[in-house]
Amino acid sequence: MENKIYVGDNLDVLKSKEIKAFAGKINFIYIDPPYNTTNKTLAFNDTNNDWFIDISKRLEACYELLSDKGCIFISIDDNELSNLLCLGYKIFSKENYVGLFITKQAQRSNAKHINTIHEYVLCFAKNKKNLPKFYINRLENPAEAKQIQRIINKVKKAYKESPKLAKIELKKQIEQYVKDTGEKWIVNYSNIDEEGNIFFAKDLSTPNKPNSLDIDEIGLHLNPLKTRGWSSKEKILNLYNQKRLCLKNGRPYEIEYIYEATNNVSSVLNFYSRQGTNDLKKLNLDGLFDTPKPVELIKYLIRCSQHEDSIILDFYAGSGTTAQAVYEINKEDLTNHKYILVQIDEKINSKNDAYALMTKMGYSEPTVDQAMLLRINTYLDKNNLKKDYILKKDR
Repeated sequence: MENKIYVGDNLDVLKSKEIKAFAGKINFIYIDPPYNTTNKTLAFNDTNNDWFIDISKRLEACYELLSDKGCIFISIDDNELSNLLCLGYKIFSKENYVGLFITKQAQRSNAKHINTIHEYVLCFAKNKKNLPKFYINRLENPAEAKQIQRIINKVKKAYKESPKLAKIELKKQIEQYVKDTGEKWIVNYSNIDEEGNIFFAKDLSTPNKPNSLDIDEIGLHLNPLKTRGWSSKEKILNLYNQKRLCLKNGRPYEIEYIYEATNNVSSVLNFYSRQGTNDLKKLNLDGLFDTPKPVELIKYLIRCSQHEDSIILDFYAGSGTTAQAVYEINKEDLTNHKYILVQIDEKINSKNDAYALMTKMGYSEPTVDQAMLLRINTYLDKNNLKKDYILKKDR
């Protein structure tokens, strides 16, 4: 399929024959719906007296669209958190509640009692029993990426001088990492290959009966272990052909590089609202949206939950962050995710900075969908990518 962008009321689009054709086929939905606040300065209308009913109808449509191993992520703040949880329990059932992420926001100093510096991302599954495990590559986690990359760089630099020096440097870095973080997973990554890459030598024994194993193709004979068996000949040969096999004292191990290390997903995410603003600044579109979600946040949610190519649905598309996230992941991870975006052609508040910015650019009565398309097209142009989406309007 091709990427699709629909302009119109999202409930009408979700109920259309074209979208209903995706019933049971969508693995990932992200939405950033109105928070139903009294803020009158935003570019869009954030106040809705029928919020509960309107969101309920849309989540019911989501349930039908999700595959049996699919899930939905919903951004929200304290204002409607309790109502959203109730709706989620009602529509998806409490058994399919996956969890609640907390995202940090900019520091504030105008509260009478508590400065609220967080928002939430709720996650529900269509069928939690079939939902794949959530995990993230450690180098994609902002909380640890810089420190791990620094270790990789220092060891590589030391290796250029001598393998012995690299070993000393790696040991030093591992000890410092454990001291700083209290985490000991990195202790396993104590080996360095012939190119200076750090790796974990994973055991290739299995909880089976002890057995001998002859692999004549690579001249390897393995005597029986005391209490465990060996992995299959086919697996060890495949690892050898993929250059993923190492021998230590005549015993084979599987190579797992530190840049491939994964981790469970934490409930607290270090993504700030200002990161979304900086994403727009990089496109020279500062002020186009008030509180755009960070591209890295959406990428994180996709990466931790979607381990194969998926259809990504966002029917409160807003600033178009989800589209940019899909483009970036496809390039960085060599994946082929596709997106479906829906955004109503709501007029931008004339008191908002976005209105002034867009009128200056030649838009007479700018709308949110126009701002979204401006952002997506600007990103595509800046990265020399062709316009690869189908645009459809229902009015």
